Parts: sequence; structure tokens; C-alpha cells
Amino acid sequence: MGKEAQSRAKKSGMMSKPQYTFYYSPRKVKAKFSKIKPDVAYLMEDWIKQVDSSAIISESTTGGRSAKFFYFAPQANIYIEILDKISGYLAYSTDNHVNKIDIFTENQDYVKAIVQGINNIWEDGLINNLRYKKLRSKFKVNEEDIANAWKAFL
Repeated sequence: MGKEAQSRAKKSGMMSKPQYTFYYSPRKVKAKFSKIKPDVAYLMEDWIKQVDSSAIISESTTGGRSAKFFYFAPQANIYIEILDKISGYLAYSTDNHVNKIDIFTENQDYVKAIVQGINNIWEDGLINNLRYKKLRSKFKVNEEDIANAWKAFL
């Protein structure tokens, strides 16, 4: 699959659109052969296909300890990247994964829909399930910035 969605998004100028970045800890990860995919990646696949039937979805492994997932909807004018990093010894343990999602769009309603969709994965909400120590370690961001980004759209 490679990075086709990323390449097409760059060519179309999506990277110059407003960028919204959120950090989180996935609730679940699924393993297929040697690939591990967080739950939000599946959520984004379903969501982007509903928003734009011509959406392009691709993924790539960036080293043995991280993977990237790319979603580009040219008609809806939105591009999404998810970076999944393993932050512990066992790759198949959800507790050892941290994620970053970058959303490029001018449509804040899309951002709100994505944030609320991710938040709804947890019964008690996303904010209560963030693993701040691991997020800070892997992404060099502080707890307040992480929480405030989510709260702005919840």
C-alpha cells in the first residue's frame, strides 16, 4: 500500500490546510500477521469512506516499532495521518502503544466528528484513559497540551 494517500495529499496542497494534532492511547490493537493496527485506524477507515467514497487509504511501517496510517478524501478536502508507536517491550499489548493523529482540513466540523468518534470508543471517555507518561516520553508533549487539544473539540 505504501504512502499513496500521503503523496496525493501533498500534491493537492492539503499540507497547507489548518492542522489539528491529538495524542492518545488506543483502547485496542489488532494483530494481523506481523502488522499491528490500533482501533482508531479502523474507525478512520470507516469514517473517511462515509465522508468521501473516493477516499484513498494507505499505510506503512516506519521501523519495527512504529507504523503510519494515511487517509485522504479529495472531495471532502481532508487528510488524516495516524502514527502508532510502540512504547514498551510487548508489541501486542495495548498498554504499550501511543498514537498521534494529525488532521488537515479547513472544516472544523470534521475535526469535531473525529474527536467525538475517538472519544466514544471508551465508555468513560478518552481523557480518563490517556497514558500521559508514555505519551510524554514518546512525543515530548506535556499533559496540559494533550488534554486541552481534546477538550477544545469535546
